[in-house]
Amino acid sequence: MGGVPPQHGGVSAPSPAATAPRKRLLWVDVAKGLCILLVVLHHAVVKDLAVQAPPALAPVADAWAAVTMALKPVRMPLFFVLSGLVAAGAVTRPWSQARRRVLSPYYLYVVWLVLQGAFFSVERLLPMNRTQDLAELAGDLVWASTGLWFLYALAVYFALARLLSRFPRERVLLVAAAVSALSGLVPTEAWNRTSVLFHFTFFALGALAPDLVRRVADRVGDRARGLLPRLAVLYLALVVLLPLVHLPRTADLLVASAVGVPLGIGLCVRLARGPAAEHLAWIGRRTLPVYVLHAPLLALALHLPEPLRVSPLGRGYLGWLEAAAYPVVLTVLAVGAALALHAGLQRAGASALFALPQRPAAGPGTGRSARRADPAQATVAARS
Repeated sequence: MGGVPPQHGGVSAPSPAATAPRKRLLWVDVAKGLCILLVVLHHAVVKDLAVQAPPALAPVADAWAAVTMALKPVRMPLFFVLSGLVAAGAVTRPWSQARRRVLSPYYLYVVWLVLQGAFFSVERLLPMNRTQDLAELAGDLVWASTGLWFLYALAVYFALARLLSRFPRERVLLVAAAVSALSGLVPTEAWNRTSVLFHFTFFALGALAPDLVRRVADRVGDRARGLLPRLAVLYLALVVLLPLVHLPRTADLLVASAVGVPLGIGLCVRLARGPAAEHLAWIGRRTLPVYVLHAPLLALALHLPEPLRVSPLGRGYLGWLEAAAYPVVLTVLAVGAALALHAGLQRAGASALFALPQRPAAGPGTGRSARRADPAQATVAARS
């Protein structure tokens, strides 16, 4: 751990007590598990159900789309707050100890950008941002536009948070919030690129103000019975009313997230005290394979035999129930298949698909030659 960053303008940066490693918090893993499930559910709705639902079932698809879009100010903002919170202890460490926080997610981003690019060059049914050629691949290496943008953002955000950690965190968060609010004005057709600009505020909140996030978790969790319903009502009101103000879309998202993130934290603190906690936390510790594998699996679901898909003849109550249940069932199956495939690939020796390989530790007398050992023999760090 490096020394305490200097003070600027009378406001100190996070203290060592705020950034020191802490015992793993169950509610954080629960929240990560819930967030990744909501990500898969969102894609099951807007990519699979939207493609498969016949006109007779369009109201069901539209209702699901409204629900998952209403969760947008919580889903990824909370995910990034959690990612920043997990990385907070490394922000002030020497670069030699912290550089894997940049190298690892970017390495994984490049690996899966190539793999998914090859897959989606053949599979064309799933609606998504595809890397079409080498020029687009080069552009994506600089500024992500595909569904893998989260990994790219983790690398960039940590480097930026580390760079800004010497400045007063209040000013950093204020400027970041302004960038988030105005990011929708940047001329780009790829919403994922706008998302990269928009979500740094939330990562910075977790990484630079972890004590604030923990206080919110403690206070909202302790007062959940009275506070959570009020937050939920306020959040729903914002989701409904903000679009009527005609602010930039990203400004709407930022305002709604200011309520949605504390609401999500409070709900997850409560869930961490319930019977589903360990199951959600187990998934929350394995978000990476779900994130990188679920899109190809959702694409394959579009090619399943007819009885396993939403019926194009869906009429009456049976068709409506089938369409209503389809995103939930598909989410469960996609997450289960992703985790099973991950376990199989790990057993097959393909760990490098899920973690940046480490150099073998050099023993006494081994010197430089040991550091050049076969990468296939290196151990890997499990990172989500």
